[in-house]
Amino acid sequence: MIGKGALLVVFAFILAFSTFQIKMTENVLSTSDNFVNTFMETLIHETSLSAMNFAINKVWDEKVKDTTFMVRANHCSSFVDIRKPGSDTVRIKVKTWGKAFDNDQSVFVSKEDSISAYFAYNMPISRYFWFTNNEGNVYWTTNDTVWGPMHTNTVIKTWGAPVFYGKVTAKSGITPNPLSKKNKAKFYGGWEVGIENEIPTDMSNLINAAIAFNGGAPANTKSVYDKETLFDFQADGSVIRTVQGLPPDTVKLTDITKAGDGALISSEDIRVKGVFNGKMSIYTTKNIYIDDDIVYADNPETNPNSNDILGLVAENKVLITDNAANNSDCNIQACVMAVKGAYGAENYASRPLSGVLRFTGSIVQNKRGPVGTFSYGTGLKTGFSKRYRFDARLSSISPPHYPFLKSLRLIAWWE
Repeated sequence: MIGKGALLVVFAFILAFSTFQIKMTENVLSTSDNFVNTFMETLIHETSLSAMNFAINKVWDEKVKDTTFMVRANHCSSFVDIRKPGSDTVRIKVKTWGKAFDNDQSVFVSKEDSISAYFAYNMPISRYFWFTNNEGNVYWTTNDTVWGPMHTNTVIKTWGAPVFYGKVTAKSGITPNPLSKKNKAKFYGGWEVGIENEIPTDMSNLINAAIAFNGGAPANTKSVYDKETLFDFQADGSVIRTVQGLPPDTVKLTDITKAGDGALISSEDIRVKGVFNGKMSIYTTKNIYIDDDIVYADNPETNPNSNDILGLVAENKVLITDNAANNSDCNIQACVMAVKGAYGAENYASRPLSGVLRFTGSIVQNKRGPVGTFSYGTGLKTGFSKRYRFDARLSSISPPHYPFLKSLRLIAWWE
């Protein structure tokens, strides 16, 4: 009996151990399958991302906007479809597939992944609060506060503790180095160096829009000008227009530019002031002078839904005129751009102390222009102290036909 009992125990032990070994083998095989499946899914997804990056580079570098092609990598295949559903929109779809071995069925099983993205090919340069090709030897100091995104293709120089609420980008660096204890600036929106953006020089969009609306009318009557002209905007949507050599006349803004989509061009200096009610961009191959306050009829600082928006684009300079009206504060609400010159104050080094320059909008200039002089010992000596603020609406809207920055901007992404 003892021998038979012992034998039964041994058989039971062998049976239990065999069952355990089978379970262990099943678990090992299951774990192996899970690992293979997870690895393959990750590999397919990474291949999709690689194909998407390849497609984005083709759109950016080769301006491809309507094509399909295959990408083969990591033993996976990707089908890429690039389309242009809108005038400034590019859609990229990527579908990737591969195969993994299924031990349970002893067959290869296909697995798939897909990514879709929409991009805007151009971005109005008014998205930046501050944009310069060259900052020059000018510092952002303790009393300076910048509310929107800013960029320069040279170096951002700081002194003391200026505050930047938007992201700061610079091609050639930021000094002192933001990572060092010497830099006391506050970069609440982050910062990045090594980034280069070219200032737009193509004004054909704006020019063509103005010529189209002008409809062959004589110069200086509608939206095309070849004489120096002062536009004194009125809150009711009209403008008192003074063309050089002619008496002033009062016209509706919609009579000289397209309603809601206005563009006006000139081959001579343009002067502006007043209360602007409407949507318009002005471009001149010469200079733009701001002779007095230029503000919106519906103030976006108190009404974020204001529809008033004005673009002032000069091939050369945008200057705050040195006159009596501007020697006791100046208020500007607009998007200003000096393509080859600077935005600044006329006679900045010799004009009297002129109070506060309050600016709301966007400033783009080839080289940073000064609005006054100061010394670290005595403070402001000539010109204006600055109170600059980004118009938050410019994150989603821009003046009509405003120049675009070449920038492939992500709108939506699905995985």
